[in-house]
Amino acid sequence: MIGAVNSKKITASSAAHMALLDQFILLTQDSIVEQDDSFVRDSLVDLLSNLRAERADYAEIIGASALNRAV
Repeated sequence: MIGAVNSKKITASSAAHMALLDQFILLTQDSIVEQDDSFVRDSLVDLLSNLRAERADYAEIIGASALNRAV
């Protein structure tokens, strides 16, 4: 029972993080389009890549958490 409660909390927390990352990803994408300086644009592209990777990590956590609840 404790594992299921913890799993639900982990899923909720991960979903909250993903929602924030989604907003930051959109903001970063908009900033890239508006950026004239190639160095700054490249830096933002790197940031975007890191944000997407972090979002994927949270998606993986949610998937693992759901799998644990099913067992």
